[in-house]
Amino acid sequence: MRRSQNRLLLVAVLAGILSFSGFSFIEVQQPSVATNKAPAYILALNSLTERYLQKDIPPHNRLRNLHELLVGRLKKVGIDTVLYYQSGCVGCEALPDLNAIDKPSKNCQCNEEELTVYLFWRYKGKTLSKKLDCCQNQPVMAGKGSIIDFYFQNKTHFIAGEKFFQDFVAYNRSHPNAIKFLPPTSIHDDVVHVMFYLGRKTIQFQVRGDEFTTAGNPKHMHYTWKRKQWEWMKLIEKAVAGK
Repeated sequence: MRRSQNRLLLVAVLAGILSFSGFSFIEVQQPSVATNKAPAYILALNSLTERYLQKDIPPHNRLRNLHELLVGRLKKVGIDTVLYYQSGCVGCEALPDLNAIDKPSKNCQCNEEELTVYLFWRYKGKTLSKKLDCCQNQPVMAGKGSIIDFYFQNKTHFIAGEKFFQDFVAYNRSHPNAIKFLPPTSIHDDVVHVMFYLGRKTIQFQVRGDEFTTAGNPKHMHYTWKRKQWEWMKLIEKAVAGK
């Protein structure tokens, strides 16, 4: 008991000396094993996004270019499973309100081709997501693992889709006088872009609304891999809509 009192007295004396000399005690907390602070790479993603949005960048492909910067940052920390989703309208243009014409606008409008844009990735077994917004930086949120699992569950179909276009290009190169053409498509259409980065491999495709029935069946190219592209797109669409 006497020893404890002596320690308290010594601390009090030291505190008085330090206070008189202009110094003060600063509480130092040891790093905790479990912390709510975001990982350094997420802070870097947010910082990179904020700096990018402050630049005067033309609206065309603004978020597509941003996603390339973010994917590069993710790869630097060893994250090599990344999914990019972009939904919008090709050939469309938002018409301003008649009362707003020739008046300064404070509203931020994104490019019609980039109305809904998300980035998903796998980090230590968890799926995370970040909405890419042309107006402001959005926080990293938890994502649904099923949207990435879908590729691995249907990998053979997506490989078949890649092979189809590889064979298509190879045939046209070797038969310049008898080239084949893909079915025509609308120049004004709802279009979804999907890019899946898996290690050094990138799987990418478009899903154009006019090429499918409302039930998701291809109108022209009746292949399973094309149907799977539509199914993957719908799965992501529901996830970002919170359904």
